Amino acid sequence: KNVPEKHAKESQKQTSEKSSNKGKRKHKNEEENKSSENKKPKLEEKNSVNHKTSNSKESSKQTVVKEKNVPQKDAKIEHASRKRTVSQSSSLKSSSSSNKESSSSSKSSSSSKQRKTEGKTSSSVKENKEKASSNSTNCPPAVTAPLDGSKSRRVKLTFDDGIYSADHYLQEAKKLKHSADALSDRFEKAVYYLDAVVSFIECGNALEINAQESKSPFPMYSETVELIKYTMKLKNYLAQDATLADKRLAVLCLRCQSLLHLRLFKLKKESALKYSKTLTEHLKNSYSNSQASSPGIGSKSANMPSPVSPKLSPGSTCSSGSSISSGSSSVTIPQRIHHMAASYVQVTSNFIYATEIWDQAEQLAKEQKEFFAELDKVMNPLIFNMSTMADLVRYTRQGLHWLRHDA
Repeated sequence: KNVPEKHAKESQKQTSEKSSNKGKRKHKNEEENKSSENKKPKLEEKNSVNHKTSNSKESSKQTVVKEKNVPQKDAKIEHASRKRTVSQSSSLKSSSSSNKESSSSSKSSSSSKQRKTEGKTSSSVKENKEKASSNSTNCPPAVTAPLDGSKSRRVKLTFDDGIYSADHYLQEAKKLKHSADALSDRFEKAVYYLDAVVSFIECGNALEINAQESKSPFPMYSETVELIKYTMKLKNYLAQDATLADKRLAVLCLRCQSLLHLRLFKLKKESALKYSKTLTEHLKNSYSNSQASSPGIGSKSANMPSPVSPKLSPGSTCSSGSSISSGSSSVTIPQRIHHMAASYVQVTSNFIYATEIWDQAEQLAKEQKEFFAELDKVMNPLIFNMSTMADLVRYTRQGLHWLRHDA
């Protein structure tokens, strides 16, 4: 009995030990499985990390390669962009030049259109004047740029310094005079007459300068003075309705007339000096003879003419040996002396007229200070007893041009 019980106990122990061993083995197996499972994610993490590092290395290599390729691409892009900018700038330049050319052509076309319209709107009087001046002269004045510092629209003329024959200026003056005859407006007529006066002055000046001319300029100047007098009758600058243009035209006429009178005096100056000496000697001799023949000096001296300032009428006529009675006394004047005295008075009167008319012109010019101050600045002022006929011609032509422009 004891033996089987021992065997049963030993079997139970063995079974319990086996079961415990089995449980231990199971537990160990479970722990090993857990540890293996724990090792697997670690390995996976290591593998992922290694994969990531490898991927990062490969990506860095690729970026390096890409960066190496980028400058080349950038260089190519910059080169292409430069080409584009150059082409664009050239196209812009060409377009701007074409625009400039088109704008200049449009400006020229617009200016030509304006000139055409202005030419169409001009009166027939101005057309006649232009035809007459272009046909009659080879030296027409050309218009230059506007004056420096001048606020007005007046422009300066340029003049031809060429020397032409007296007949050339004479034909020009005649055509201008005929053009003036055909006009109805009194102011325009006066302007054209004064323009003809200027050409007559040029004709007389050519007669003076050219030694081959046989004619004297004295008759030309003398007739021109008469034409100026007629011109001033067309527009009376002293009238109440006289305009600024009328007064300016009058100043130009008066200055021409004054300097022409002065020129007439200078042309006959030598003859006037001879006349003066001859007349003075004759009066002295006649005075001494009358005193020697009279018994009383004081009785007839009061009725005798003065030897220094004889009062002779240039229009009176008397035959040789005739006498002029004055009260109880009489004086015999030879015909030669009488004509000489008349010529002397005529020559010297030109100088008197010149000074008197010049003073009138200066007084009237003060009322038109702005116009003549600008004219004096452009053409140099006319100076009495110093300005030449050429100076007078240019000064008057410039003034007439401004008068036409202002009108």
